[in-house]
Amino acid sequence: MTQESRSLVGPVLISSRTFGNYLDQFAVTEAELLAGLVLDCPGGASEFAAELRARGGRAVSVDPSYELPVDTLAERIDAGRTQATEWARTQPDRFFFDENGVWEHSPVWERSARTFLADFARDKAEGTGHYRAALLPELPFADDSFALAVSGFLLFTYADQFDYAFHLAAVRELLRVATEVRLHPLNDSSGAPYEDLERLLADLDGVSARVLTVPGTTDPGENQTLVLAPQL
Repeated sequence: MTQESRSLVGPVLISSRTFGNYLDQFAVTEAELLAGLVLDCPGGASEFAAELRARGGRAVSVDPSYELPVDTLAERIDAGRTQATEWARTQPDRFFFDENGVWEHSPVWERSARTFLADFARDKAEGTGHYRAALLPELPFADDSFALAVSGFLLFTYADQFDYAFHLAAVRELLRVATEVRLHPLNDSSGAPYEDLERLLADLDGVSARVLTVPGTTDPGENQTLVLAPQL
C-alpha cells in the first residue's frame, strides 16, 4: 500500500492510550512527570492522568467529551475503538492483527478505558476537578498553570479537519498555560507529515522548538514529537 493510498481515520476519536504509550510518545520519564502539574489536552479516555496520580503525580485532563454523562461517554469510547479498529484493518502494512483478527492495541486500550471511566465517574461524584470539559483553543486556566502540557493525536493527526489558524491558536494557548508543551505525532492519520510545521514554528515568536525521535506507539512511522518552550 502506498503512502498516497493510505486513508484518513475520519471523525475525531476518543482514544484510550496507556500510561506507557504516553511515556514513549512524549519522550518523558515518570520522574519528569512527577516534577509538577501536568495538563493532558485532549485527555480522551486515556488512563494516563489517573495512573500518574496513583504514582504520586498531579494531572488535569481536558476534553470536550467530559461534558457527557458517564454512560454516554462509555458508548462513545466503544464506538471510537470500533472505528479505529476497522480503519486499521484496511491498512495491513501499518497495523498488526493476530490470528484471531484482534488488533494488537485493542485489548490494552480497552483496559486503559476502563481505568479512565472508573476515575472519571469518581471525579464526577466527588467533584475533584481532575477532568475539565473544554475545547482548544480556549482553556479555563491562568497563565503558566502547568509545568508540562502534552497533546497527542489531535492537532496534526486531523490536519484535514482543522485549519492552520486553529493549529496556531491551539499551540499558542497550550504555551500560555504551560511552561513546556509536547505535541505528538507530527503527521496526519494517513502518515503524511504536517505540511505547515515550518510555518507554524516561524509564527511562534519567542518559542524554542526541538523535534525528538520517539517510538511509534500506534504506527512505527509516527516517530516524532515536537517540544516547545518559551525562550529564556
